[in-house]
Amino acid sequence: MSKQTLMPPAGFKDPRALAGLPNDTPLCVALSGGADSVALLSLLAADPHVSAVHVHHGIRGAEADRDADFCRDLSARLGVPLTVLSIDAPTLARELGVSLETAARDGRYKAITAHLEKENIPLLVTAHHADDQLETILQHLLRGSGLSGLCGIPACRPLASGIQVVRPLLTVTRAALRDYLEKVGLSHVEDSTNQQSCCTRNRLRLEVLPVLSELYPAGIEAAARCAELLTEDESYLDSLAADFLQAEGDEPPLSALAALPRPIFSRVLRRLLPISPERAHIEALAAFCQKATPHALLSLPSLTVAAENGRLHVMQAQDSFADYEVELCEGETPLPAINGLAIVARNGKNCEMQPNNIYKYSTRLSFCSAIIDGKLAVRNRREGDRIRSGGMHKAVRRLSGQEHLPLSVRKKMPLLVDDSGILAVPFTAPRAVLRDGALQKNAPRDVTVYLFFN
Repeated sequence: MSKQTLMPPAGFKDPRALAGLPNDTPLCVALSGGADSVALLSLLAADPHVSAVHVHHGIRGAEADRDADFCRDLSARLGVPLTVLSIDAPTLARELGVSLETAARDGRYKAITAHLEKENIPLLVTAHHADDQLETILQHLLRGSGLSGLCGIPACRPLASGIQVVRPLLTVTRAALRDYLEKVGLSHVEDSTNQQSCCTRNRLRLEVLPVLSELYPAGIEAAARCAELLTEDESYLDSLAADFLQAEGDEPPLSALAALPRPIFSRVLRRLLPISPERAHIEALAAFCQKATPHALLSLPSLTVAAENGRLHVMQAQDSFADYEVELCEGETPLPAINGLAIVARNGKNCEMQPNNIYKYSTRLSFCSAIIDGKLAVRNRREGDRIRSGGMHKAVRRLSGQEHLPLSVRKKMPLLVDDSGILAVPFTAPRAVLRDGALQKNAPRDVTVYLFFN
């Protein structure tokens, strides 16, 4: 069959327009051989910049081989270049400890992404349609999803850097696609597992949607329109959250957060946090911002948030560091664990301070050499750290003089130590000098240590 222009079913959208890309942008159709993807390929076959990709998952035996052969024959008849990729979904499932369905899906997208990157194709076009949209909305509804979930399958989303997935059939029903195929005289293959009630989506498709269609004949199309309207609402609310963070920064004031309407507050958190917060997390964070207790901490999965100087600070797992200790000598000593540098100057020698564009934080610590016990070193801050200050031992985390620093920075800044413990903490006074049991307040400060870190 030669390439030809075919009348698309109502609701079909231009995939490049959905992605906001020029008309000559290369695109690739995900072709399974099923009715939906066959219809999609035929709708785009006349485009000189279209290609197709089929993935053999290493399951379903001879049936999968049949599907790959069918896709090769169909693509040749339509004059569309086809690439057949192979993955071993059962092996992936065992290695990753996930279900076969999850392994097949994730493996498929990974293989396709690699193919698109190799061929420099920025658009993957899939055949998700209005029935798929309703199935997705129902699943999200029954899981108690918010507005984002009720938007269903997005018409366009990022797949990888410079690559997008587009779904131009989301407002076209399965029945309309089957009718289209019959009119243009194209056949397709059937995946036998689609007729098995082995997963929630199949049961919705086989048992629930027929009942809904009987009760509401136009219900599938109506649900697709609803998803489009909800997507517009979600986009607007999310833009308000983006505007808030643009104005307030990534460490926003607790008072400003507490004043936000809940729909904007939750979206700010989703942008701000490295995890997707559940409802319980959002409620806990709302109460945390309302109280605005100084130096308070709130633990969430894989991160901690803190109230410091009236602002919310997010400390991710990577804000904690493995233990390290680096012995110092006179002159420069690199501190690779914190991307930093220490410089030791003795007997009044001056040090040329490093430019601020190299290191974000710098501090100068001057003290009497008489208080150094053994080797001088720099190490990370540790739980329970204390330093002698004002005639008593104080917890490092409670020392004054660090209030201007975010808690995440305080946790990673280096401490100056010797064989007796902590000698000095950045931005605070060094350990008190004791001689014959008496506190020496005016001891000469003949050692200076400059610490730089990021």
